[in-house]
Amino acid sequence: MNKAVVQKKASSQSATASDFDYKSAVRSILPRIAASTHESDKLRRLSDDAANALRESGLARTITPKQFGGYELSPSVHIRACADLGNVCSAASWVLMVCVAHDYIIGRFPEECQREVYEGDADNLVAGSLAPAGVIEPVEGGWRLTGRWLFGSGCDHSPWFIFGTRLANPKPEDEYTNYHVMVPRADVVIEDTWHTLGMRGSGSKDLVVTNVFVPSHRAMPTYPTFLGLSPHAKAPTYRLSVYSGLPAMLSGSVLGMAEAGLKAFLEATAVRFTPHGVAKAKNPIMQKRVAESAAEIASARRLLEDMCDRFDALMAIDQAPMSAQERIQMRWDSAYIVELCRRAIERLYAVSGAHGLYEGNPVYRAYRDIMTACHHAVIDFDTVSGLKGQFELTGDLGENPRGAPLA
Repeated sequence: MNKAVVQKKASSQSATASDFDYKSAVRSILPRIAASTHESDKLRRLSDDAANALRESGLARTITPKQFGGYELSPSVHIRACADLGNVCSAASWVLMVCVAHDYIIGRFPEECQREVYEGDADNLVAGSLAPAGVIEPVEGGWRLTGRWLFGSGCDHSPWFIFGTRLANPKPEDEYTNYHVMVPRADVVIEDTWHTLGMRGSGSKDLVVTNVFVPSHRAMPTYPTFLGLSPHAKAPTYRLSVYSGLPAMLSGSVLGMAEAGLKAFLEATAVRFTPHGVAKAKNPIMQKRVAESAAEIASARRLLEDMCDRFDALMAIDQAPMSAQERIQMRWDSAYIVELCRRAIERLYAVSGAHGLYEGNPVYRAYRDIMTACHHAVIDFDTVSGLKGQFELTGDLGENPRGAPLA
């Protein structure tokens, strides 16, 4: 595409950013997304139509830099959109959650890198894996990268990848040891390893890079970048904490799955009877389980909405870095939302009956997808509980500025 045309297109798109209505965008694609759920599950990746719907709706550019046609909106918009999509398709919600979360980081990279990733296609779904599973060595003009990363959600639809790395041979004088880098699809091998209990449609396969050159403008040190201190961050959203935003985004997707599971359970139980003809809905034990699970999911929704409001307030203040208190509180709230959803669905699935064992049962799908999502490192309940408790007792997160922030 002609560069002038691209710039004109980006300018006209960014001009309407403040008018972007995520609720209308979600509503416009819900039927397509819902219809693709089974296909994505069978393919073990997001279906092409679902991926196209995410891009065409504008949801994929929610946090993309305005300079390249994005909206640069608060994480709250993305969190709520993912929760709404999770009500009909866990795979579509998860892939959108992950890929836009990566935009949240890419907006902190040098302009030259952003231009390569976004120019001509602000609706990119950028996959990758943030864990420092690769190693880099300095070479003239940049770095040499090798590694294998797990959990590359949405990788089948991604033209670019973001990877977490560490120095191969760190020296005491190195200011930072962890970096995040951008790599084009041509340099990445996708290995189909995604055979799992749940989240099958996310296509979270292994990603392999071998001895690939990464120019210096496609690499950023993790610690200051994730804290919001990148000199390339031109908007408030890129000056927020990454380790506050990512778990919050994830919790939105999980909440949507839990709400869908609760709704499906209520609908199914309303017409279930014992072999003796007694309505399941009249069973006091069943009623107690529903009351408790519904309360947990409603509490999770209220906590999510409160977190979104706090993100909006932090956007307005625009003071980086976020305090350690704000950062660990966001991460704890996110992990607790996911834990509430896990408990609620586990309790309901235990009494969903023999029909809950079959593929296609929506309660079973919510159960297996939430159980799988709970294994993500950023919301691991034991890990985050330890960080939260340590901070409350000592005021210290135990971070190493040379590596990556913990919250």
